[in-house]
Amino acid sequence: MDRSRSSRARLRLSSRSMLVETRRCGRLYVDVRGEGSPIVLWPSVLCSGAMWSSIPEELSRAHRVINIDGPGHGRSARVREPYTLDDNVDAALAVLDACGVRRAVWCGLSWGAMVGMRLALRAPERISGLVLIDGNADREVPEKLPAYRAMAMISRVLGPIPPLLDRLEPIYFSPYSLRANRPIVDAFRRGVASMDRESIRRAVDAVILGREDLRPQLPRIEAPTLVVVGADDVATPRARSEDIVSGIRGARLVQIPRAGHLSAWEQPDAVREAIEGFLATLAPQGARRTA
Repeated sequence: MDRSRSSRARLRLSSRSMLVETRRCGRLYVDVRGEGSPIVLWPSVLCSGAMWSSIPEELSRAHRVINIDGPGHGRSARVREPYTLDDNVDAALAVLDACGVRRAVWCGLSWGAMVGMRLALRAPERISGLVLIDGNADREVPEKLPAYRAMAMISRVLGPIPPLLDRLEPIYFSPYSLRANRPIVDAFRRGVASMDRESIRRAVDAVILGREDLRPQLPRIEAPTLVVVGADDVATPRARSEDIVSGIRGARLVQIPRAGHLSAWEQPDAVREAIEGFLATLAPQGARRTA
C-alpha cells in the first residue's frame, strides 16, 4: 500500500461522529476525524459544519479535528427553548469534555468566533489558540437591527422563502462568489430552506439580536490569536476584525481576497493555509505532521 492510501486508511479508522447532550442547546452533532493536537470548528449561523468544505479533511492529516454543528443546525437537534452565547460556551465545554479534550485550538466563523472569544474568557485553560474568522466582538450595528428583525419574522411566519434567500445572498457571499461560484451559493440556499423555523429564530435571537459588546473584555484574552476576514465581508466588515486585533494582545490579521462573510466556504484553500500557518507557530503543542 502506498503512503497516500495508508494515510487515508488511518483517517477512516480514526473518524467518528457523536451526539453530545448540552444543558440549554440540545443535542449537538459532532464529527471527529484525524489524530494529533485538537482543533475545534464551529460554523456561522444558517450553516452546518459542511460550511468548512475541504478544511476538516485537510487539517485532519495532522490534527484531531472536532467539527460541531451549532444548535438547531445541520444534524444537531432542533431547538425549542431560548439560549444565549454564554449557553453556547457551556455547550462547547460539554463537547470538549465528551471528546476527552483538555485544551484545543478553537476555530470559529462568525457565530463560532463569538463563541470562541467568550470561551477564551470563561475557560482560558481550555484554549491553546484562537482562530476567529469573519467575527464581531461588538453589538450588532443598530441600523441593521430592523432589517434582521424583519427577516427573522418573515422566516418564522413563512419560512425561508426565495425573496428572503435573495436578501441573504449578498450578506453572506462576495460578488465574486455570487458571479463565479454559484454551486456553493445554491447549496447555502438549499441548506437554509431546509432548516427548522424555530431553530433559526433561536439562533438569530442569541447571536444577532441579543449579543453584548465584548470589546472591553478582549484584553483579558491571552491565547495566541489569528483573526481572518473576507475582503468583501459586509456582514462583519474588516473594521470589526480590526477591533478584535486591537483588543487582543499579539493578535494577527489576515485578509482573504474574493471572499465575503463565509470566507472558509468561498476560499477554503486560502483560509486553510492561514490556519496551518498559525498552527505552525504553536508547534510546541506537539502537532503530528505527516509526510
